Amino acid sequence: MSFGWVALAGLVAGFLAGLAARYGRLCTMGAAEALIVSRDARGLKAWGLALAVALLAVAGGEALGLVDITTSIYRQPRIDFLATLGGGVLFGLGMAAVGTCSFGLIVRAGGGDLRAMVTAPLVGITAFAFTGGLLSPLRDIVSGWLTIELTAAGSADIGAVIASQAGGTATAWRLAAAVVIAAVLLALAASDRGLWRKGRMAFSAAVLGGAVALGWLATSIAVERFDLDRVESLTFVAPVGRLLLQIMIEPMRGIEFGAGSVIGVALGAASVAYARDELRVEAFDDAREMRRHLVGAMLMGLGGVLARGCTMGQGLSAGSTLALSMPLFVIGALFGAKLGLDYLLEGRLPWHRLRPRAGDR
Repeated sequence: MSFGWVALAGLVAGFLAGLAARYGRLCTMGAAEALIVSRDARGLKAWGLALAVALLAVAGGEALGLVDITTSIYRQPRIDFLATLGGGVLFGLGMAAVGTCSFGLIVRAGGGDLRAMVTAPLVGITAFAFTGGLLSPLRDIVSGWLTIELTAAGSADIGAVIASQAGGTATAWRLAAAVVIAAVLLALAASDRGLWRKGRMAFSAAVLGGAVALGWLATSIAVERFDLDRVESLTFVAPVGRLLLQIMIEPMRGIEFGAGSVIGVALGAASVAYARDELRVEAFDDAREMRRHLVGAMLMGLGGVLARGCTMGQGLSAGSTLALSMPLFVIGALFGAKLGLDYLLEGRLPWHRLRPRAGDR
């Protein structure tokens, strides 16, 4: 099993992402839970800051000709509306059950969490089973039911759609849109004193956004050199399954960017945990917690396959390309997380709201 420069780039990008997430305690589910339960948006503003950094870096790289995202899955001229939204809901339910996302599981594993070491591989196995394995027919049933075609625009991103309607080049519109959106996100982040009080979370968010941009830059160079077929950046559903395959079948092929990034995240998180004396071996409390984690992992694996990404893939990576699928996924994931938290914290399901209260009978 070879470890070429593309895999090394993935390792570096993943290392930075894992280091940032562990150091700044950046957790998608934690941010969503804080917003839903206590109306604290600081965590989401930190992720907005990361997105702003990634947006500006990627759009600037495209304008300078350093980055070419044409071959990315997020730049295809169609959006599978139902699969992206529904996949987001399933992924959000899985996050609520596990307490973090697929990226967060690898970060936790780097800190010695045995629960994450069991759960994260199941996300990858489920993803592969639904992508091309035994369960792939189920994915085919759900996918493609409601597809939005953007052939006239040539790409499913904001810049291309605006250019198709208003004229001009898609690259110029992408840069303009990135600047406007990043300015709004930076303003929201700057308005939260809690985010900047110690600076750790803000710094980590900026590093995380830079890691996403580094992924696009490295794979753009790889595609130009014919070392890869398409560009990609950080995402942590299918690459986990791919790494497992490469571990089990060593002569199959060299490690790619995605698998390298998974290793990098674990190493980055482990380095911070070691430096701060936070390495802890943690196991499941009981069988009930284990069942909840395993079900959550399968939901994230299925949701990530349907949506073609996780909170990192369809979140930061897709968002940095101005992909129109990104807000669909985020809305679905937040809704799914809300449903999951309602059930876990209050034992309440959506249809409970339809029942008349005792005083209304």
